[in-house]
Amino acid sequence: MQAEQFINDIPLNVAQSAFQGTSFSPEKRAASHRADYAATLASVYEEMKLQATKGGTLDKLEAVFARYRAGYAKVYRAWLSSSSRCISSMITGPSNFPTRRAQKWNDAAHRRLTAVVNFHEGTRRAVMRELRPDLRPIMAGDADAIQRLAVELAGLERDQAKMKAANAALRKHAKAGKEAQVRALIELGFSSDDATYVANPTHYRGAGYPSYQLTNNGANIRRVRERLAHLEKMHAMPVTELQGDGVRIEQDPPANRIRLFFDGKPDAATRDRLKKGGFRWTPSLEAWQAYINRQTVELAKSFASTTA
Repeated sequence: MQAEQFINDIPLNVAQSAFQGTSFSPEKRAASHRADYAATLASVYEEMKLQATKGGTLDKLEAVFARYRAGYAKVYRAWLSSSSRCISSMITGPSNFPTRRAQKWNDAAHRRLTAVVNFHEGTRRAVMRELRPDLRPIMAGDADAIQRLAVELAGLERDQAKMKAANAALRKHAKAGKEAQVRALIELGFSSDDATYVANPTHYRGAGYPSYQLTNNGANIRRVRERLAHLEKMHAMPVTELQGDGVRIEQDPPANRIRLFFDGKPDAATRDRLKKGGFRWTPSLEAWQAYINRQTVELAKSFASTTA
């Protein structure tokens, strides 16, 4: 996407006014900042497109970028408008220069500039999370948790098999020389560059994959297998309920949540106890909800026993 198509998001008169009181060449400063704005958007779009391609979210790209563009343009124009009140004694002259007011206007413009930087960094990170759902942590209550763990496990097992096969090929062709080892790795599916890198030792490692890398990857495989088995067991468990006097407890293993439904609003002491115990009010469910663990289950059951 070309930067030129974004430049009119920042009106020329707004950009020029921003530097009338602080620059001998406001036109050049205006042109420079408009160009910087447009170049930033073009760069962000390309980065979003790359991440959306990797994350399989290209269908969201245009809407996400349009939202980012609108927000960034808004804070950028606000900064320029605020800067239009700034003055310099070099431009206006030192006579009767309103020092305190000028400092106040400068501080306000600086806050607006900080808002531009914060928006660019903060919103950009949030957008990347939206475009790359595959990179977000796998939570036990996620609907696709089992699927994502299975994909992660398959990747780890594939890497383990690849590393073992590479080391075996290097040992088998060790006497034939490096060229034979590189050819053997290419036959296993390595690119020419990767095969050359793996076959040649460096100052910090020998040829092939070091044992610690295989050990660490093997440990990750066991960890993911255990978690996958645990989640499969949890997702197969039914939702259970326990009824007390004035409260209903719902334990939902597939979602990894335990919920408390009170007949009315709990008193302040009860609410404080719930919050300290890890529960949070969920308006959409009208329930107090927490992750399932020994502490939250015991706390929930204590309400049923004390009110029964």
